[in-house]
Amino acid sequence: MGIGDMREKLSTGAIILWAICSYGAIIAPSSALAAPAQFFAIAMLLAFCLIHGSRRLGDRGILILFVIALVVSNIYENLSIATGFPFGRYVHTAASGPMLFQVPLIVGPIFFSVSYIAWTLATMLLGEPAAGRIDVKTPIVAAFIVVGWDLCSDPIGATIGKQWLYAHSGAYFGVPLSNYLGWYLCTWTIFQCWTVYLSTTRAPTSAMALRYWYEASAYWALIGLQYPLLALANPVGRVVRDTGGWAWRSGDILQSSAILSLYTMLAAAVTSAIVVAGRERSAG
Repeated sequence: MGIGDMREKLSTGAIILWAICSYGAIIAPSSALAAPAQFFAIAMLLAFCLIHGSRRLGDRGILILFVIALVVSNIYENLSIATGFPFGRYVHTAASGPMLFQVPLIVGPIFFSVSYIAWTLATMLLGEPAAGRIDVKTPIVAAFIVVGWDLCSDPIGATIGKQWLYAHSGAYFGVPLSNYLGWYLCTWTIFQCWTVYLSTTRAPTSAMALRYWYEASAYWALIGLQYPLLALANPVGRVVRDTGGWAWRSGDILQSSAILSLYTMLAAAVTSAIVVAGRERSAG
């Protein structure tokens, strides 16, 4: 078995282990393994992105994106906690796990992981940028794809899970508009910095088979399908309050996330797979 075949099996295995941990924690949230499974799922998400990215971009290439995502996301996170820009004023709680200064350790890897998959989907939609030129289209599209995920997850983490608390609640189930504008700005910055690096490197990306691209689409779809499963697994709602004191029904939050996941995340996953398959047929 060659290195390429081994990495393909490892990235596929990471998806399977992620699904077992993530879906298992949703189905059995009271289990003693539920909390560790959630953090292990983040580790599998990170592993997939590093391995999957290295297959096409090389080890150095994917690590550059990893470093960019960690640096940019931590700068923006700490800036927002201190000043309110760009996400709004908020604080992370102990529910998010160990912290480095005021930001949980898992934040940087999560930014990197969702950014990498969104970047891959945007590349599938738009095609490879011209060599030696700074791409401006892919960062715009990729950032929209990432915010589609945050639209689903942030009300659950903030208002139901209390993993982070906003100083001023917002109209979207306690989440302010500034959070989503900040997410777009932060991930766009990551992507635009990434395109600058790609325009300066002379190492071409490898041509990949359709299976490679389908892995990214399938993973994004599986991440999105968590939210309908969450809504189904929690049919009995309860009243939760945001930091402004407004009351929301948890079932409404979960159902809204489920609806959004179908028409943002699943839509991006399916559309990117259809586009790349059509491009492959045309080339063939």
